Amino acid sequence: MKSSLVPPLVTPFATPAATARVRQDLQEANLELASGRHADLGLTLAGRSSLLISTRGQEVLFDSLKTGIDISATRLQVAQQSLQMASDGAQSLLKSLAPMLSGQVEPQQVAAHARSLLTEFVNAINATAQGSYVFGGMNLTEQPLMDYFAEPLSAARGAVEAAFATRFGFAPGDAAAASISAADMASFLDNDFAPLFDAVQWDVLWSQATDNGLRAPVGLDETVEATASANDPAMRKVAMAYVMVAGLGIEALNASARQELAERALATLGEGIAGIDRLRGDIGFRQERIERASERLQAQRNMVEKEIAGMEQVDLHAVAARVNDLTLRLETSYTLTGRLQKLTLLNFL
Repeated sequence: MKSSLVPPLVTPFATPAATARVRQDLQEANLELASGRHADLGLTLAGRSSLLISTRGQEVLFDSLKTGIDISATRLQVAQQSLQMASDGAQSLLKSLAPMLSGQVEPQQVAAHARSLLTEFVNAINATAQGSYVFGGMNLTEQPLMDYFAEPLSAARGAVEAAFATRFGFAPGDAAAASISAADMASFLDNDFAPLFDAVQWDVLWSQATDNGLRAPVGLDETVEATASANDPAMRKVAMAYVMVAGLGIEALNASARQELAERALATLGEGIAGIDRLRGDIGFRQERIERASERLQAQRNMVEKEIAGMEQVDLHAVAARVNDLTLRLETSYTLTGRLQKLTLLNFL
């Protein structure tokens, strides 16, 4: 009898097909144990797969809204910081004008201080966040305010100096300015100077911002104005006061005209500071809305995450037990296969 005619003894448990199946099941179980998710979501969820896709879409939407909310919050925070700087600067000039009127500070020093503060003010209002100008309104790509002291001569400075020369016949700071009376200065400020800072001229001479801010979504059905505007009346008042002191040659005026100019600047600064405080309060209200919207959005996202987890995640304890069981079965299968393949009927003949 030839041994090749006697087949080896096998069992269904030790067939190659059964071993391959156990090996595949173990591989999938190990994958589930490592990822915490079902290895084949389509097979596991069957008809509920469309629900998972829809819920995943909600998660993507919430993530997109959260990104937008974070950008809006950053913009408004930068706007608040800039307004704080603008207010501090205006307060600083306010405090230096009274000593000048009493003779404690030289007019030249106050004028130089005002020039520095005007430059700082323009820089503060030209602040950016996420690559966008926060005081540009809906114009996020161009700086809102022009530099008054820029070279070549800025449109705003050119208009102010032209108005002064037209009224008095000489440039600001000229020695002849000592002849300007308080009444003449008051008339100039009311009729020639102030109109250069009205809304129309401000757009022409100073600003590239739009009046309305950019509205950004902070929820599924809620938007918030996420930028401010350099065209706010408070900005025009502060700039006007700075130019009064820095650009009209206050150091060359006689005492009465200088007092008229300083008192007008004090009053205008007060209006500007009050306007900045109002604007800061408005932005603070928007920041509160964004914070509440962010909290609501996070709560909604947490609910969606739980829904997704309920569909995708596996019971790790059950999977670990399954891995152990499959590992034992695979080891047993390999052992039996090895032993049984050595057995033939010849061993018993």
